[in-house]
Amino acid sequence: MKTHLYLMCYRNEALVASHLDAEHFGNYMAVGTQKRTSGNVMFLEIDPSLVNEYLNLPAALERCTTHEDGSPRRSKYISVYRVLEHVPLSAFGKLYLATRDGRVLALEPQKYDESHETPGMNMYVELCPIYPRVVSSLSPGAFCKFMTNPSSPISVPRILIADTMIDRDADGRLAGYLPYRDPGHIEDCLNQLALVHGKKMTKTVDRNPPLVAFYRTIRRGFFLGDQTGTIFYPYPSQDELDDKHHTWWRSASMA
Repeated sequence: MKTHLYLMCYRNEALVASHLDAEHFGNYMAVGTQKRTSGNVMFLEIDPSLVNEYLNLPAALERCTTHEDGSPRRSKYISVYRVLEHVPLSAFGKLYLATRDGRVLALEPQKYDESHETPGMNMYVELCPIYPRVVSSLSPGAFCKFMTNPSSPISVPRILIADTMIDRDADGRLAGYLPYRDPGHIEDCLNQLALVHGKKMTKTVDRNPPLVAFYRTIRRGFFLGDQTGTIFYPYPSQDELDDKHHTWWRSASMA
């Protein structure tokens, strides 16, 4: 039975082996077998041939055996600490987004093209291995390099972030359809950062933000990066979500 490797990355960090394909794994992790748990889940597909001494994958994969009755092993946790930093960018595959009722959307990785960026403010949710919401004048690739710079007093080896919407009206207020808990505070953070443009690159909005209706806030997509490069997982447009992923989008829009 084929064994898959998945890296859980929605405000937690864990490497999990499973006999389930991504769609069934996402459903299982989101709702469980007894329907007693529910919540958004995000996970990255990992190349099972990855060689890494820290994770000791060959021994770990041997433990992912079928049950006595021959049924597949749904999840076998391999590591829950410092996983992201030990998986090289070359080993990451698709990013999967599961809704709280188990619908799964796959995002294909692509090379990040910095030349398409334009100056302006951004708001990122850091998803793994740290979790704050921040505003920044840096592009996603530059932000990933900034956060993973080992010469900085505060850095991480590798980071996954979501680029989120900050649509504003003519008065500078966040659009009313955005489901943020404290829009006035976000506006203040954006304005404060704009006043010191060039002197300060980022400002923390919330150290542990509630991710209400999270999938409805995604702008360009998700970015996984370090000092060696950035992987971009583009998010479908509104038209694509309505047309090609209607069932998933309807589920994602409910919470």
